[in-house]
Amino acid sequence: MKKLAILVLAVVMGLTANAQSVKSANNGQAKKAQTTTIQKIVIQTNGVCEKCENLFKENVPFFKGVKDYSYDAKTSKMTITYDSKKTSPDMLRQQISKLGYNADNVKADAAARAKLPACCQVEKKAAHGDGCDQDHCGHHHSGCSGNHGSCSTQKK
Repeated sequence: MKKLAILVLAVVMGLTANAQSVKSANNGQAKKAQTTTIQKIVIQTNGVCEKCENLFKENVPFFKGVKDYSYDAKTSKMTITYDSKKTSPDMLRQQISKLGYNADNVKADAAARAKLPACCQVEKKAAHGDGCDQDHCGHHHSGCSGNHGSCSTQKK
């Protein structure tokens, strides 16, 4: 009978200690969540086509500290949500540069850019004012169905 009482007491003490440990761990996670700083940045790139978009999709979400990512092919703008304790806007721009693309004022790494498919190396021209973006090769990569009368350089 004495052994049974000791065993029950040991089990109760063990469960109590485990509950305290779980509570302590949860408090630690809550404190960590409070100190994590999540930021959002929009970065202008020079991506021009679906291959560029796919390259971004395959790489950017895996950069250190990136929590979420989206890319607008029409504007070539990338929106990144990141943990500022793990990365910074400058580090994100440098990583995009290493993929071969400009990132705001950071120029693309020349060696990485040279390895991109030919269509991705083409620079987008500025919009013609009607949502028609046309690159130097004459292709419409976004925002233009080819029926805009004001787009004087469109292919026929």
